[in-house]
Amino acid sequence: MTVYHILLDSLTKKAIPALSGNIIVVAPGTELVSRFEDILECQLVRKADSSARLAALADEFKSLHDDPAYHQVVDSSVDRIHSLLCQAMSLSFRDSSLTSYLKAMLVSLSGQAVGAMTGAAGVVDGREIIVCESNKGIPVVDWELTGEKISGLSGKGLTVVSGSYGRKVTGETVDLGARGSELTASIIGAVLGADAVRFIVGGMPSAEAGRITYDEAAQLFSGGVPVYPPSLIPARKAGVPVEICDLSQDCAVVLEIGRPLSDTPSGKITGVVVSGPMTLFTVYGTGLLGSVGISSAIFGALAHRGVNIHFISQSLSEYSISFAVLRDASRMASEALAELVGETAQANFNDLSFDMRDVRIVSVFGQGMRHVPGISAKVYSVLGSAGINVVASSQGGEELSISVVVSDPDAEPARTALLTLK
Repeated sequence: MTVYHILLDSLTKKAIPALSGNIIVVAPGTELVSRFEDILECQLVRKADSSARLAALADEFKSLHDDPAYHQVVDSSVDRIHSLLCQAMSLSFRDSSLTSYLKAMLVSLSGQAVGAMTGAAGVVDGREIIVCESNKGIPVVDWELTGEKISGLSGKGLTVVSGSYGRKVTGETVDLGARGSELTASIIGAVLGADAVRFIVGGMPSAEAGRITYDEAAQLFSGGVPVYPPSLIPARKAGVPVEICDLSQDCAVVLEIGRPLSDTPSGKITGVVVSGPMTLFTVYGTGLLGSVGISSAIFGALAHRGVNIHFISQSLSEYSISFAVLRDASRMASEALAELVGETAQANFNDLSFDMRDVRIVSVFGQGMRHVPGISAKVYSVLGSAGINVVASSQGGEELSISVVVSDPDAEPARTALLTLK
C-alpha cells in the first residue's frame, strides 16, 4: 500500500491512477487557499457580502466533475460556508477557531472533488482520523487514538483523505500548521506501515542525487526538496521511505528519502543544490560590538514583517551579521532594517549600517561528510581553482552540509565545480 500526497491544482492537470488499496491525501493548492482567504477577509473584516465570490468558487469546483451527487455536495458545503460567514458578520472580532473551521471545510471540499474525479471507494475528512491538541500553536498528535482511527483506512479500493486539519477529542478543529496535509500523509503512512509515502509535485529542481537521507532532505528544504521537514518525522520514525514524484515526468519517482545505506562516512558529498535567487543583507558597525540584544532586535524586526531567513553568518569580531532572504522578500527586509537603524534605533545601538546584494546559495550536502577531516578544504579548493569568489559561508554543526554565498553569475560554475567531489 502506498500513500500519495497531491494538491488539487496538480490533480486537475494529470490524475493519479486509482490503484486499489492506496490512499491519496489531498489539499487545495496555494492559489485556491489565497482566493478563499480573500473571501474570508471580505466578509469577516470588511463586512461585505461575498455571495458572488462563493458562487464562482462553487462553479469552479463543479467544473471538475459532472456527477450530480458531487454537485449537490459542493452546493451544500458552499451554502454552509456562506451561512456561517453571514452569522459571523455581527462579530466585532476575528474568531480564529471559526476561520480554521471554514478553511477546513475548503480542504474537505477538495477531498470530495478528488474523490469524484478518481472514482474513489471512500472520501475521509482528515479531522475524523487525526486526533490532536494544540500546544502554543503546535499540533500534538494523540498517537493511540489516531492509530485506532487510521487503521480502518487500510481496505480495498482507493481512499481519499482531505489533509491539513485534525480535531480535538472535544470536537474543535486543530490546524496542523504549515503544510499540514504533508504531515497527514506522513502520519497515515507511518501508522499503516506503508511501502512508501509519495509526494506528487509539479516539477522539482535536480538535487543531483536519486536517493538522500531524512537528515539531508531537511537540510535541503530551501534548495529543492519540496517536502516540509517536520512532515518527515512520522515517516522517519516508522522507517517508511518518502518518494518525490514529478508530474512532468509522468509521476515517475525522481528522489527517494530514507535511512542511510551505511553508517561509514564515505568522505564524499551526495550532491549539490543551488538556492535562490536571494538577497544577502549585511548589518555592520561598531553598534554590534558587545551589544546584548542587537541580534534579537535585527531578527525580531524581520520576523515582525514575516521575513524568513535562509542563511546566517556572523563574524567573530561581532562587527557584522550577514543573512540571506528570498529576493521576493528583500523589500520587506530592507524596510525593516532601515527602520531599525533609523534615528530611534540609533539612540540604543549607535553606528549601524547595512548593505544588500543579489546572490545565490550553493550547498554541498551528504551523510558521508560527517566526521571526515578535509571536506571543507576540498570545497574551498575546488571553488578557488574555478575562480569562484565566496561572499559568505556557513556550515551546520551536524556536518551534513556546507553552504557558500556567491554572485548570481558564479552560481552555475560553482555547482559544476563542486560536483567533482561526488
